[in-house]
Amino acid sequence: MLDWSPETRRALRAYIRAVALADPLQRDLARTYGVALGDLHALRLLRDLGEAPISRLGAGLELKPSSATNLVDRLEAAGLVTRGTDPADRRVTTLALTPRAHEALGDRALVESSGLVRRVERLAPGERLLLASLLERLLEPEPGEDATPDEAPSPPSAAHEVAQ
Repeated sequence: MLDWSPETRRALRAYIRAVALADPLQRDLARTYGVALGDLHALRLLRDLGEAPISRLGAGLELKPSSATNLVDRLEAAGLVTRGTDPADRRVTTLALTPRAHEALGDRALVESSGLVRRVERLAPGERLLLASLLERLLEPEPGEDATPDEAPSPPSAAHEVAQ
């Protein structure tokens, strides 16, 4: 067993308990839309990009091409994106959101019913900013590490952003 400091043990315990708060939301998203909570970040980015090549989505998410393809495969299997071809270069595969993806992005009721928003809003504005800053720092990759591993797509940076 590692000899962790009391501060490290406390931080790890708190983090694991906080992650568990997202479990009901994660289950509801998977049951309703077949999507993981972190995948909504990719859908929001694609919504903002409009129809775009897989490579552009992957670059925006800081994913390797194989990781971007795996993500798109999951989103396509869930009926959230469609693949097409660029009329200017048929070798380029483009992506577009489906109506189901727009529905998932707009489903604020799932987020609100999870209780996560209420818990975050209980914090003072400065505490919310501190929480966001610390979590964003925690999510930064270490040198030589992929920005976002295949198994864990980039999560949203704030709870209220989930359903936007």
